[in-house]
Amino acid sequence: MTFNHKLIMRTISTVMGVEGIAMLLSFGTAIYDHDMKTAKGFAISIAILFAIALVGRIVSRGFTTKIKARESYFIVLVCWLSMIAGGTLPYLFVGRGYGVVNAIFESVAAWTTSSAWVISVSSMPRALVLWKATSNWLGGMGIIILTILIFSALGVNAQRLAGAELRGAEIEKHTAHMADTVKVIYLIYIGVSLVELLLLLAGGVPKFVALVNTMSTMSTAGIIDYKSAIARHFTPFVKVVLGLFSILASLNFIFYLKVAKKRTKEALKDFELRVFLGIIAGATVFSTIVLLVYGRYDSFFDAIVNSVTGVVSFACTTGFPLEHVETWPPVLRLLMVVLMLIGGCAYSTSGGIKVVRFTVYVKMIGRGIYKRIHPRAVKPIMIGDAPVSALNASSISTYILLFLGLYLASAVILSLDNLDMETTLSAPVALMTNCGVGFGRISNAGYGVFSSPGKLYCAFLMLMGRLEMYALLILFSRSFWAPDRSH
Repeated sequence: MTFNHKLIMRTISTVMGVEGIAMLLSFGTAIYDHDMKTAKGFAISIAILFAIALVGRIVSRGFTTKIKARESYFIVLVCWLSMIAGGTLPYLFVGRGYGVVNAIFESVAAWTTSSAWVISVSSMPRALVLWKATSNWLGGMGIIILTILIFSALGVNAQRLAGAELRGAEIEKHTAHMADTVKVIYLIYIGVSLVELLLLLAGGVPKFVALVNTMSTMSTAGIIDYKSAIARHFTPFVKVVLGLFSILASLNFIFYLKVAKKRTKEALKDFELRVFLGIIAGATVFSTIVLLVYGRYDSFFDAIVNSVTGVVSFACTTGFPLEHVETWPPVLRLLMVVLMLIGGCAYSTSGGIKVVRFTVYVKMIGRGIYKRIHPRAVKPIMIGDAPVSALNASSISTYILLFLGLYLASAVILSLDNLDMETTLSAPVALMTNCGVGFGRISNAGYGVFSSPGKLYCAFLMLMGRLEMYALLILFSRSFWAPDRSH
């Protein structure tokens, strides 16, 4: 068994350096707030990260840029684990007594863009809240995407890295080099984030709250209601902005590339886009009718506003903490579970199985029924005008079965905490889809009800969901560690 150890070490050192730079904004905020205790915690964290980065660069001198297939998965995992480990440092050193387990949970939740929490943001200093939002924003596009940009400067072909994380659809290069494509996507991501920030400021949201919620919404990580500021400014306009940009962040970013290249008509004809928006529209109409029939709201306006908020929260896996969902009829709560299972589009910041996978799976069931009636018929699975290859169809089936198997096992494991059935059964779905919000005692996305081992397992599920399971589970494969198969 051999690995390109120097390349892996250079990856860790570079990622640690980038994370240290990202913390400087929070460090400056603590200084501005005259919060010297928090500033000291960030200073220590930044110093540790920069020290690791420096040592790593020294040790990894003379690294080669060739990446094998198995190394691409390993480097993806290393990137995420490195960022998560570095992200726990501020929680430990700000001197608030959060504890190691809670610090790990919060770091994992932030980087995997889950709205799940065990430490209330209202108890955090502003600098730490900003760090949580910064982690959300960077994690939204994926650490690996950032690493691709870094590796492009190092001369490493990062096509394998993207393939290791972004599964379920073919990677489409819209520029001459993969790194150029990623740069364009990041520029779009930054541009859309700036638009949301300006709209929230125009809606009267305080600057700091507008900034952190722009970061969390664009990464589909939920609402950061610091000191109940969002609740005080949660006007219909602000609701529309947060909901709209959650949807925009859940669209395939290839859509924005096509729009940027003035291929708008082609972009609007995208099959996955139409299915996703159709699901949101259909679920909203159904939810509104059910809420009115059951008399949960007195007016049509209240019913449709709450329906839109709930549907967007779960379909985009943004995870708005909606207490009123607990009072909804069981049919709607079941619908919300289905929506977060489906999730958003491929190559977006949202979680879930993804619309394209779900659509292919439904079509496979339909084809199976058709083949029972017409066994000799040739009926390909079509997504838009393109047939789905047998290899991709098999990969999607495997993924969904793997998802289901992990869910069932996780429900059993979390049941050891002896919580109510609704909490136990909804938690694995909420965590694996990176939605965070569930039902029962986690309807506000608060996972403090679980024991310390339970919290660590919840953190594991969030990471599994963000990495779409393969990058972690592949490490348990015997063939992964066999040198003669590492091509």
